[in-house]
Amino acid sequence: MARYALRFYGFFQSLEGYRSGSWAGGTWENPLIAKIAKYLMCGSMLIYYPLEHVAYAGWQMPKVVRVDANRFSAVSCRYWCAYIVGDFLVSCLKWRELKKKLTEAGQRLLWKKKEDDKDGIITALEEQKTIIKNLRHVKIQVIRCLLFILPAINWSLPNWATDPWLSEPVVNGLMLGEAYTCVYQSIRNICG
Repeated sequence: MARYALRFYGFFQSLEGYRSGSWAGGTWENPLIAKIAKYLMCGSMLIYYPLEHVAYAGWQMPKVVRVDANRFSAVSCRYWCAYIVGDFLVSCLKWRELKKKLTEAGQRLLWKKKEDDKDGIITALEEQKTIIKNLRHVKIQVIRCLLFILPAINWSLPNWATDPWLSEPVVNGLMLGEAYTCVYQSIRNICG
């Protein structure tokens, strides 16, 4: 039940992200980042969450909500797959942009060292540190997407409940790996 309560909130979070563009995670030079975050990621979740609720209602109240709940769940997971692909693309684009910014920051640092500008050196080092932290976050996000995609595809197939593509230990292992990666990512963000 808690899983679906969070999904109800997720619809509104997706709607807010769609309207505000907040899912892009800040301002980026590449305009594709904001477009993919808005249209592919938020858009897919705006469809995913209601489908998940229909599936849940079908499982919990089959006499009232007469739907093939497994089918609705599979269709919802197709939209989740779209979200994961979008997240992967956005993360790769951010990775590319951050690598470029890191190179530029390194060049500024060398310039400040040549000028013997101590304040400039400190500023350039802090900038590099921030970029490296953001780059690490994006790299971990790519790993999370890769761990998510196979289970999402598995659950998107028509017979996911009766004839799954991946075995339960494989799905559970990938999802456990993603959960540990998520915790690691959160700890790294908190600790710096």
